[in-house]
Amino acid sequence: MDWIWSTPEPDEQKWLNLIRIIIQIHFIVFREFQRDSITLRASALTFTVVLSLVPMLALGTAVLKGLGAGDQMREVAYKFIDQLDLSVNPVEEKEEQITSADGPVPAPQPDRDKATAAEPASDSLIVHLRKAVDQVFDYVDRTNFATLGAFGILGIVIASIFVLGSIEQAMNAIWQAESSRPIGRKVMDYLALMILLPVSINTVMAAMATLQSQALLVRLQGILPGTWIASFLLNLIPIILLVATFTILYRFLPNTRVNFFSAFVGGVCGGIGWLLIQVIYIKLQIGVARYNAIYGSFATLPLFLIWMHMCWVVFLAGAEMAFAVQVRRSYLWKDAVLNPGLRLALAFDIMETTLADFHERRVTDLAGLARRLNHPDSYIVSVLESLFSKGLLRRVDGEKDRFVPAAPAEKIDSAEIFDLIYGTEAPSSPGGRMAKKGLKAARSALAEEKMTYRET
Repeated sequence: MDWIWSTPEPDEQKWLNLIRIIIQIHFIVFREFQRDSITLRASALTFTVVLSLVPMLALGTAVLKGLGAGDQMREVAYKFIDQLDLSVNPVEEKEEQITSADGPVPAPQPDRDKATAAEPASDSLIVHLRKAVDQVFDYVDRTNFATLGAFGILGIVIASIFVLGSIEQAMNAIWQAESSRPIGRKVMDYLALMILLPVSINTVMAAMATLQSQALLVRLQGILPGTWIASFLLNLIPIILLVATFTILYRFLPNTRVNFFSAFVGGVCGGIGWLLIQVIYIKLQIGVARYNAIYGSFATLPLFLIWMHMCWVVFLAGAEMAFAVQVRRSYLWKDAVLNPGLRLALAFDIMETTLADFHERRVTDLAGLARRLNHPDSYIVSVLESLFSKGLLRRVDGEKDRFVPAAPAEKIDSAEIFDLIYGTEAPSSPGGRMAKKGLKAARSALAEEKMTYRET
């Protein structure tokens, strides 16, 4: 464990440092996954989405109807289920015939009893999903905005905003954002998202239908050297679109600055993980026949809830991965235990370095500071928090990893930094009296010392 979180040596091999970084990221993901109660948050989001599913779909359908594509949302759901159906039940091959000297002989037929027994296990999930889609969109079709009135439409909009707010709250908890968006900006962003999201889904599904057409596949097979390359590229398009969607959500949903690389890594892990969950769940048909035997006609609901819960778990786990990639250098795996002497030395070094950067009209960042001082990020972060709380440093635009001095060098007293580390109070005891003498002598010695610039 000490090797994982130790500072790499200058002559350390790159592949060994890469292994260290990968292990650090996964340790952070596993730890924050438990701290943030991801499974519990996924359950809450599942419950919230189920309650607001019909209002959100009704609003999205209304937007598409205004653009002349009223049934597109239902078609999107059907196409998705058809893709699942093809992955579970591939297109059946034509009945093979065995040729012999006497003529063609029909291939042996499978046992009807075995086929009948296997049928529910292979088809029940698809049937249940189709029933769920039909039931939901039946409710959506019954929604009449003309008879709802202003308060009814306002209620639908508020329900949709509530769902998006719950998602943002979960993302802010993962990213440890200090506050959520202001209410005015939140409403405007969510309304724009509710208008653009149905249009984006419609556009993406139309593009996917065009790209997966048989005519385009034949044309690509004539251009590309191998027949499998065209099929591979077309099958890769949904993965790219899903990863891009996850990346955008991870980058812009949290109310904090998320760099593109971190969001992209989270998008790749979340998107691919989401697809793997679908494939594993559908291929194995975990418990479908058993659920059907227990729940009967009510099996649609638990299957749908399980599927949605797993999707949210993967989505939030991808957000944890993005968080781990971005904060790896400054993450405190355990509380930094520094002796007072080292803390004082680090405090002086940090102040002198930031003052030198400020003198050169530069903003100090955590990564550069750790590199120049050659100390673990966790140690520096621990001292930085004390300097922030005392008001000696100020963050730039609320960013955690960029900061400047709160005053010029001549206005910063060295004794103030000493008091920050060692304190000013001591008990009224023999030991306390000796401590007061030592503190007083140290302050007297530092009174003659002035803060200087550290050359960078």
